[in-house]
Amino acid sequence: MIEHLDNILNDINEIKKANKYNLNNVDINFLENSIIKLKEKIDLENVKEISNLVYQLNIDNTFSLITDHISNEFYAFEFILEQKIKEGKI
Repeated sequence: MIEHLDNILNDINEIKKANKYNLNNVDINFLENSIIKLKEKIDLENVKEISNLVYQLNIDNTFSLITDHISNEFYAFEFILEQKIKEGKI
């Protein structure tokens, strides 16, 4: 589960380095910090907020390869989280 969040953090670093992505509607540093906090403690409100930010980032960048990858990684994280909640492991 954490590996998906790590993959997102790696992609965020690439976005920051490239400096060519539309970040008008998404504070990339806030997104990064929210992911880091999520790694430390699962908070469903934080999950929802990150989900909205990831969606906006992907929309704003016309589903670029990297933003689409972030979206897929977060979807995978959410799927595993949902399964763990159903199993009572979280």
